[in-house]
Amino acid sequence: MTGGTEHSPSMTVRSRISGRPVVAFILLTFVLSWTAWSVLALIGGEPGVDSLATVAWLAGGFGPPVAALVVVALTDGFGSVKALLGQLTRWRAPWVLWVLALLLPGAIVAFVFSVDVVLRDIHPAAPELATVGLVLGILVQNVLLTGGPEEIGWRGFALPRLQRRWSALGSSLVLGVVWIVWHAPLFVIPGTGQEEFPLVPYILMGLALAIIFTWMYNASRGSLLLVVLLHGTVNAWLGSIVVLGDELGQVRGWVVAGAFLVIAGTILWRYGAEDLAAVPRQQE
Repeated sequence: MTGGTEHSPSMTVRSRISGRPVVAFILLTFVLSWTAWSVLALIGGEPGVDSLATVAWLAGGFGPPVAALVVVALTDGFGSVKALLGQLTRWRAPWVLWVLALLLPGAIVAFVFSVDVVLRDIHPAAPELATVGLVLGILVQNVLLTGGPEEIGWRGFALPRLQRRWSALGSSLVLGVVWIVWHAPLFVIPGTGQEEFPLVPYILMGLALAIIFTWMYNASRGSLLLVVLLHGTVNAWLGSIVVLGDELGQVRGWVVAGAFLVIAGTILWRYGAEDLAAVPRQQE
């Protein structure tokens, strides 16, 4: 019998994850998502049109929440999993945050079409009843399946841990860069929103949205529900540009990115880099 203490492989893995939980979360997220999207690239097809392509596309989008739940379960136990998911039930927040989560992206889309009319002499067709129903369906899909659930990982898990070490702005930029790189495979897969979005405006928009999502999370005192809603409405309203205006294009991409950058800059100017909100940044 040796005098040293023996450690099982599972204990070693758990201790390593406990030491760097955010790094472990990011690595596992990339493994899960990029594996699914690699399958999507191999089988071909277009998400939303072909069944297998749609399943692979959706599976990749669930990388962040699954990775977060796995890391939390391994490091802190299933009680902490319940606490993480419990953030989805925090609905008590100022009513203005609910209004902004629902309508702010819509206001940006309205601004995009206003620029089309005033400066470009492009007049989008008035939406028909079926089109309105389609946009509402896109909204529900993005809140429940393709956008909103990501926030369990990004803001629910990673952001509070990053904010223990860095300012809200620094944490936002770290997450923003990771988030943009995470989307990289989708830029070369036909039929995805990223494939249709100009690259540089997308990068700028991603960084701006990271700040805006942090503001929503901190201002609502950790309401993951509100951030899920905001992420879903951003995706849905941006998707409505294609539905109502045929394509996004360079000009519209830059207008969207510019609008989000103005909002992010206003938040930074109004509240400062430390908390990006009128209340202390969330660290739990």
